[in-house]
Amino acid sequence: MCRKQHKKDIHAEAVKKRCRTTKKPYSRSIVGATLEVIQKKRSEKPEVCDAAREAALREIKEQVKKTKDEKKAKKAELIARSQKSTQTKGSMAKAPQGL
Repeated sequence: MCRKQHKKDIHAEAVKKRCRTTKKPYSRSIVGATLEVIQKKRSEKPEVCDAAREAALREIKEQVKKTKDEKKAKKAELIARSQKSTQTKGSMAKAPQGL
């Protein structure tokens, strides 16, 4: 009894086995997509996925190119307008000043 109280007993030395709860995999939908859409994306072949990605990239690049072209055109217009206005101002300045 004394050995048990002071935890010297051989039986007390045996360590208790710990139970770990295993997480079971489950699927649920995410805010932007339903479960069916997610599973469809998962089962998609890599070739199809790559083709879709390339198409999306091409589309984005075209949009960026359009915006750059539009900006260049606007800038050219502004430069042309400013040159016209400076020419008219310059001709006025070159006119002989009165008596």
